[in-house]
Amino acid sequence: MSLNAKQQAAVEYLEGPLLVLAGPGTGKTQLLSKKVEYILKNTDTDPSMILCITFTDAGAKNMKDRLRSMIGQTADQIDIMTFHSFGQKILSLYSHYSDKPQRVFSNPIEEVVQTKIISELQSNLPTSYIIKNVRDPKELLKAISKFKVAKLTPEEMKQIAAKNESEIKVLELALSPILQNLPTRAAGKDIFNILTETVYIPLLQKLGELKSDSPIVQNVYSITTILYEKFYALLEAEQNSEKPSVSPLNTFIKKYFSKDQAGNYKFSDTASNKRLSEIAELYESYQNYLTEHDLYDFNDMIEAPINFLEQDVDFRRKIAQNYLYIMVDEYQDTNPSQTRLLELIADEQESPAVMAVGDDDQSIYEFQGARASSLIHFKNHFDAKVIVLTDNYRSTTEILQFSRKIADQLEESFIKNETMQRSLNVENTVTTELKKELIAIRNNEILKASPEDSTFEQNIYSAEDITDPKSLNNNFTQKSFIERHQFINQDAEYYWVAKRVHQLIQAGAKPSDIGILFPKHALATPLIPYLRKYPEINISYERTENILENQQIYELTTLCRFIAMLADGENPAFMLPEILSFNFWDISSDDMIMSIQSIERNKRTALEILQSYHDNPLYANLAAFFSELAKKSFSLPLEFFLDILTGVTPIELKINNQNISFTSPFLSFYTKDLYSKATFDLYNRLNLLRNAILSRTEKSKLRLHDLIQLLNDFTETNTPITEQTFYKDSDDSVSLMTAHKSKGLEFKHVFLISANQSGWDSANRPPSIPLPLNLDFIGESRNTPDGKKRLLFVAITRAAKTLTITSSKYADEAGKESKPLSFLDEKVIQNEAGDYLSSPFIPNGRVSEHNDQLTDAEKASAIRRTWLIKLLNPSEKLKPILLEKVRDFRLSASHISSFIRLTYSGPLAFYQQSILHAPQDTSDSISLVYGNLIHHVFEEITNNNITKEEAIDFFLNEARDQDLLEEDIETLIERGKDELPLAIDAFEHILRAPGAKAEVDFSKEKLNFEGIPVTGKIDHINIDEEHKIIDLYDFKTSTISDKDTWQNKESLFIYQFQLLFYRMLLKLSKTYHDYTVRSMNLLFTAPNRRETIDSETGKMHSIELTEDIVANIPVTFEELIHAVYYQITSLDFLDSDSPTNAINLEEPKLSDIKEFCKTLVDRYQNK
Repeated sequence: MSLNAKQQAAVEYLEGPLLVLAGPGTGKTQLLSKKVEYILKNTDTDPSMILCITFTDAGAKNMKDRLRSMIGQTADQIDIMTFHSFGQKILSLYSHYSDKPQRVFSNPIEEVVQTKIISELQSNLPTSYIIKNVRDPKELLKAISKFKVAKLTPEEMKQIAAKNESEIKVLELALSPILQNLPTRAAGKDIFNILTETVYIPLLQKLGELKSDSPIVQNVYSITTILYEKFYALLEAEQNSEKPSVSPLNTFIKKYFSKDQAGNYKFSDTASNKRLSEIAELYESYQNYLTEHDLYDFNDMIEAPINFLEQDVDFRRKIAQNYLYIMVDEYQDTNPSQTRLLELIADEQESPAVMAVGDDDQSIYEFQGARASSLIHFKNHFDAKVIVLTDNYRSTTEILQFSRKIADQLEESFIKNETMQRSLNVENTVTTELKKELIAIRNNEILKASPEDSTFEQNIYSAEDITDPKSLNNNFTQKSFIERHQFINQDAEYYWVAKRVHQLIQAGAKPSDIGILFPKHALATPLIPYLRKYPEINISYERTENILENQQIYELTTLCRFIAMLADGENPAFMLPEILSFNFWDISSDDMIMSIQSIERNKRTALEILQSYHDNPLYANLAAFFSELAKKSFSLPLEFFLDILTGVTPIELKINNQNISFTSPFLSFYTKDLYSKATFDLYNRLNLLRNAILSRTEKSKLRLHDLIQLLNDFTETNTPITEQTFYKDSDDSVSLMTAHKSKGLEFKHVFLISANQSGWDSANRPPSIPLPLNLDFIGESRNTPDGKKRLLFVAITRAAKTLTITSSKYADEAGKESKPLSFLDEKVIQNEAGDYLSSPFIPNGRVSEHNDQLTDAEKASAIRRTWLIKLLNPSEKLKPILLEKVRDFRLSASHISSFIRLTYSGPLAFYQQSILHAPQDTSDSISLVYGNLIHHVFEEITNNNITKEEAIDFFLNEARDQDLLEEDIETLIERGKDELPLAIDAFEHILRAPGAKAEVDFSKEKLNFEGIPVTGKIDHINIDEEHKIIDLYDFKTSTISDKDTWQNKESLFIYQFQLLFYRMLLKLSKTYHDYTVRSMNLLFTAPNRRETIDSETGKMHSIELTEDIVANIPVTFEELIHAVYYQITSLDFLDSDSPTNAINLEEPKLSDIKEFCKTLVDRYQNK
């Protein structure tokens, strides 16, 4: 294809810096290649003096391949690389250039190593540090990475924190008198004018007096300056509004200021500055560790070259002389560090021939530190010429106009930037060069009739729908190929999408011309079963997966852990239920259940359990197999060990004085079809696991325990071993992909699914590590409003001819209604004939609504794979045995909690623990021991009135006597020293109250509630004998936050039923039935150091369950206790068809638990 005029102008411009704004489908890839070809043909430039930088390795390869097709092998002499590979080249050159000893920069350390380093450094921080309590060290690593990318040093971070702290004190003194004028209730006809005069204007003026136009460091401005700019914009918007409101202004004030106990206004967020100082300290320690151990991370591949180039002028000039022409693709995706690296090289020339190509409307990598403003920065820094490519060769006019309606909503964009408008201004009017409306060059060609057109509704545009008269010059069709559909729920939506895709293919569309796009992978998984219902639909689907979560690899590593524990003399009996459920053993459910059920719990060893079960001869083989591998694990090379474990190599065993050859059935079971993709994938994952082991250790002789250490490292640091899982039925397949992945691709027919707020405009999660207000830009992610709009813009502009947008009205089975997608300006219109969803962006303005539910036969779902499925449907032989076990079951509060706690497998975990009495995992026994010790200490305070000092000594002595590893005892002691004094100070008045009783046990009373045997023990009660009143307390060795409530936090929701159960026990008890329970309380013994705090000790929490809260529980306590008891005594939940087994909930949420409680009650009432 020949170049158009603007493309040709960009290719031929060699006089200086050039910025090319290249929207979707404008041929930027062709432009870059053509420019290289033009330079080589029209100048005497050596190919090695041309530098092309792409955003990804794939982009570099594609450019190299394209150039080879144009200029042959000369392309191999051109430097085509990513920023990181360019940085690595500079490091290599500097190591040969400098006469000073340099760190070795070979390969960056991997994330698992980084996380381990951070975790170790974090553990050495003082307990008073807020970031000491960050549970996932990777979050700290991400924060440090963001500061690196933003080019902020630890010293600058400390400087910002110190400045913020001093400034906040000044702000509080200056603004509190003004904010005192805020009324308790803002109401009245002239309230906006009154508050504007008495509060808003004075507040803005004072902020204006205190703000500074100079940054603290680099581009970080003062908190006062940020507050001034935000409040100025808010006030101006309301003053210019037809109906000004005080609401947004007062909300702003409440967000940043709150009253203390003395009635003075204080800045709400003081913890962030302390947190910033702590992260700076950790960052500094981390960098020192890397330097001392001659290590570097991925970000250092950019940061280290920058440092060398900044410090060594001669070296910088030498590198700059190597490149006469520099071209950077996807410039909108660069971060500040990458930008700085480019500038250091290009700035050595007076007018550098550097070209950046990009489109800020497609900047969708903010979560990696990219900034849409990088194009503006490039224009300003280099005073670059700007060329805007507007000829689109991909889409129809209709698609382009629709996408422009999304792009026009962006708050931050190149064309809206005032500086850009002024710099390109001609006689006070914006030049046409700065306009980005795309022209559909191939509109008529794309719209040529094709057989599949009949599949679409083809609504007709009215004259007023055609908003751009110029589009008529392009023979703009009146028929629309943009459709918008809403369905009653996700099942109905995905059923329809699959059906429409099938209709398209049946009508003649090529599957490879169809793309189904979504914002996140979780939305695609439930769609696949619906597509699979049609044999004619081949699909292509790629995603990154963690092989450690793959079922086959998980089974293999679980066996490794089991055998390693045997080798270490431990008892992994608790692992047997899961191990025996692995399908490759071919062990029946009856055998598995009968062999593990025991009233002895953890008294028998794993091998004793296997050896004592004689109904299945395989058990004796397994006992010998595991025992022999445990013995050999210390000497057998890991490769040979894995060969035996997977069945590549048989092993000789001795059973009952007979020698037998045993081969693990693992591989033979999973590779029955040698040429299947499943077999290929399994071998690929096994190779990935082996390579992961070899690449992360310097040991030459690896053994089983080296593998276990590696697995522990990955698990503890929450780091995956990743593989690109690529499902492709054929070359001609329908593509399923995220909008991020679709960038650069095009499809004739595009489906955008889940087009509601939860899909494409989901609420921002609060940052895991909140930063001060003036560092908000550090924490930016894909979830910024502009970022979400850009992602939708990218998805829409993948479409050539048709665009089908779908959503569901209700988000889940509970009937929670989804909110319309605001980016489409969709609103519910109330009408006498019935409400309907409307959008001005689509023909006729009305969304096609489908309100029919699917039949059970039409539904498709992916069954959750879990070993617990093996527990369902006990045989006729087994069920009477189980019913006998539950015949005299006595219900406790913990039984109810365990049964409804779906996040821990709910009913089936309860079944395993409380009915089968299967061996339990004791690896987390330290938490249980700590809880018991705290209860014991509180009991001593209440019963024996020991002092605080005596209580701490009592705890320490008891901790030292525990049968634990030394390091676990030290952990216990450290935690006790930190938390126990705070807990005693907070709750001593309760523990020592008159009439206090600790550990009130009802096990000896044969209590019965409406035919249900019940029992239990209450942590603490305070009795008022005179008034016959009891206050009830339950201790929790965790913490909550001010934002947590009984209805929004899973643990609190479940704890409600525990407290109600304890109240019931008191009412049933002969001792206390005449007393009234006045209050029910939870006391949390761990401090919360994450909230805004006034000291380093943290905040202690307690929470009372009131009757108002109880009244709003979705089911009554009485209903739930009957429902759970019925489930236990009938074993109804073991029926695979029963909704009470909860087996298919992949990642249960609080809403699922609430719905589950309703299901339990319904099941009981309709039994």
